Amino acid sequence: MSNEFYVTPCKSICKINGDSGVCIGCGRTREEIAHWSSYTHDERMIIMKRLGYGIRKKRNKKKSLL
Repeated sequence: MSNEFYVTPCKSICKINGDSGVCIGCGRTREEIAHWSSYTHDERMIIMKRLGYGIRKKRNKKKSLL
């Protein structure tokens, strides 16, 4: 995988929740944030999946009356 493709869950809302220890914007821990640039693509994807990225959300579809 090329290093040019860089995935991040960062939403530029950088504040660590004192109780949970995770960022209220992206959901990563301090350690994950600090080491993000040194993680491999696969390591990042594991974290992204844990955060819910790549999981389709269920939508309520109304049935067509056609």
